[in-house]
Amino acid sequence: MSFILSWRRVALACALLMAAAGVLALRALPGADAQVSPTATFVGSGIPVTPSNGFATLGAGSGSNFGILGIACTGASPRSGNRIPGQVVTELRPDLTYLRIMRNDGLAITGTVQVNCVLEVEATPLGTQAAERLREAATAG
Repeated sequence: MSFILSWRRVALACALLMAAAGVLALRALPGADAQVSPTATFVGSGIPVTPSNGFATLGAGSGSNFGILGIACTGASPRSGNRIPGQVVTELRPDLTYLRIMRNDGLAITGTVQVNCVLEVEATPLGTQAAERLREAATAG
């Protein structure tokens, strides 16, 4: 028994499959009633920190309980000598943002260095205050 498909039947089958895929894609999208809280991005340059054996924090009010959604830091200065912050590990916790600052060769740094941080905060007074604290720390250093 031979069954030959015409190009019209193949085109109709493809169109039906495309329509079904479109319906599935529309159903997978979040509904119009889904609320996304607004956020703001802040960049702080030259924030002074003083690690002891490579361990430091960004100070009180720098945790996720204070409106910070995400943070990433990298070394800024000094750019020469034995305290170049070549590796900065950032850990956002509810209470504080903890840093582990190492030289490029993996040795822990002790002494004041500066870091650059990018953080995403909730667009609320709490998030704005957290960003302002880091901005003030950068300008004070």
